[in-house]
Amino acid sequence: MEVFVVPVLADEGFEGPTKEVFQTPHWFDVGIGSVNLYLNKATALTIFAALFVGVIFWLGFRRAKIIPRGIQNLCESAYDFVDLQIARGVIGEKGARYTPYLLVLFSFVLVSNVLAIIPAAQFPATSRIAVPMVLAVVTWVMFIYAGIKSNGAGAYFKEMIDPAPTAPLAIRLLLGPIEILSTLIVRPFTLAIRLFANMFAGHLLLLVFSLGADYLLPKPPFVFGVASLLVAIVLTAFELVIDALQAYIITILTAAYIGGAMAHGEHEVAPSEELAEHAPVGVPAAAHA
Repeated sequence: MEVFVVPVLADEGFEGPTKEVFQTPHWFDVGIGSVNLYLNKATALTIFAALFVGVIFWLGFRRAKIIPRGIQNLCESAYDFVDLQIARGVIGEKGARYTPYLLVLFSFVLVSNVLAIIPAAQFPATSRIAVPMVLAVVTWVMFIYAGIKSNGAGAYFKEMIDPAPTAPLAIRLLLGPIEILSTLIVRPFTLAIRLFANMFAGHLLLLVFSLGADYLLPKPPFVFGVASLLVAIVLTAFELVIDALQAYIITILTAAYIGGAMAHGEHEVAPSEELAEHAPVGVPAAAHA
């Protein structure tokens, strides 16, 4: 059986996480012509995360009151955080129109990530590359739309093709392809890979120590099993922090890309600079990015 890690205790019967952890089996398949539809754990959890976010906000705002309580208070707090700290904080006042998308993005990624440490689920939907890829494509469409809406299609794509019209010709010929590649390919690609790689690696690391604790606890000396269990517990708490941080990072990078697309002809702040400026106090901008 193929494994992701080389088990240190292979000779003793220990087996590390296998590919089946992420390639979950199909619960059922339905063939419609040449299209094969199926449902597995990863797909089910993705659907659950989307429905959960939708239901929570529907319950929070369906009968909104002047003095918010309960779920409404939670939803309004989340909205205010994304609107003030991310949308307006990164993009400016014009960023308010993109708050709903940024709020949904943040909430969906957060719920999908947290599923990794929820009993019975124990699988982050974002550890399957398909989910981050779809989110990256939607974000790509969003910031291209923002650039066209703010500047016009001609001006937006003209600056993308020729970002430094006053520079020498040799520099312009070099910068044009770099800007096109960066905007159309690199940004969505890195956005997807960053989220996928962090959630994949975090879940895999947690599995290794959890399986190690399960294997070592019944065997003397028990100190190794206890140590592995303690590390698994600490990693679970750390994973919760990373889950929230990754949701924050992908949302603020999306806002930075939208703001950069809207700021035609102006100095575009690098996403890493935006991230450093708006990162939570005490958390390095590049932490686990």
